[in-house]
Amino acid sequence: MNKNLLKIYETDASQFKGKALDVVTPKTILEVRNIVAKSQRIVPRGGGTGLAGGCVPQNGQDLILDLSKIDAIGIFDKERKTIEIEAGVILDELQAYLARCGLEFPVNPASHAVATIGGMIATDAVGSRAVKYGKTSNWVKWVEIVDCSGNLHRKGVTEFSDYSGMEGITGVIVKACLKLAPIRERSASLIRVENFDEVVLIVHKLKRDSAVSMIEFLGKQVSKNLGLSKRDDLNEFGDAYYLIVEYENDSGMLNGGEYYELFEMRDKIGPIFSGEGYLRMEDPKILLDRAGKLISWLEERKIPVFGHIGVGIFHPMFNHDQEKYIPEMIKLVKKLGGQISGEHGIGILKRKFVEINDQKILRNVKKRTDPENKFNVGKVI
Repeated sequence: MNKNLLKIYETDASQFKGKALDVVTPKTILEVRNIVAKSQRIVPRGGGTGLAGGCVPQNGQDLILDLSKIDAIGIFDKERKTIEIEAGVILDELQAYLARCGLEFPVNPASHAVATIGGMIATDAVGSRAVKYGKTSNWVKWVEIVDCSGNLHRKGVTEFSDYSGMEGITGVIVKACLKLAPIRERSASLIRVENFDEVVLIVHKLKRDSAVSMIEFLGKQVSKNLGLSKRDDLNEFGDAYYLIVEYENDSGMLNGGEYYELFEMRDKIGPIFSGEGYLRMEDPKILLDRAGKLISWLEERKIPVFGHIGVGIFHPMFNHDQEKYIPEMIKLVKKLGGQISGEHGIGILKRKFVEINDQKILRNVKKRTDPENKFNVGKVI
């Protein structure tokens, strides 16, 4: 492959850089099986949207398996609300296909325009509607995987935990059967909140409302940079938090064009702050009633934050000078009983923070499913 093109494959959205042996782009599952059987080290890759270095090759030894062309849409059962698709199908393209029948795949990560279904299963993606719909694995009936010998297996709900959320270290996900949900008429509200204690009270109340499908949190610095204070008829930026609340009925204040404008703004947070030098985004998960200490800690260090507060996942964004604070933040999250990753995965960047007991469990699964140690070596564990 051309060296310049190869460099594109040697990183992901985390900006962490590695070195690849080569890249192959199979077009059929049979080709995947043949490639895996003949190769020594494989790094599966979907849309390259990962933020933890999970598909970044290492030391020039890894063959990147680009699954983007394994993208066929198979059996669609409208009555049972299921669809069989290959791993390279992009979420937005799937949604467009399903919309004509009034159905959707309800998990909605910010990278929906480029994220592949295989990548979403491999990281067990969460997304903004997790407060109602949970994570990707809740919506998978079975997966088909290629093992280290190139054999194809179908894994049902009692087995696919060895592959969903395992970030490609146990096998190559090539196909899945997804469960679907009806598309709902949705509205939204943008709520201004003065202090974080009040945020916690409001979120607890919203979570009891079965019509609420999304509760997104915007920290003070994020709100300021988005210019949200102007919506309050203030002459200058206010010092407040905002909540974006989505309803699956007409309870929200915003409908139609205003609704879509609000979520377009939400999806621009990452690109806006990345353009301002905040290139590292983390994803700690913490109980809502303990989150105030994390928010205060971030604000003291001027680290902008937003996230899926309905399920306790926050996204602090760090510029180059602030990255030194990440180990300290992870230590605080652990002290508060939280998790170091709520949805991005461990990859390379958070591998050293995995607890010893968790490492043992992951190694046992890896040894059982990938005895040749072929898949995504050096990731997660």
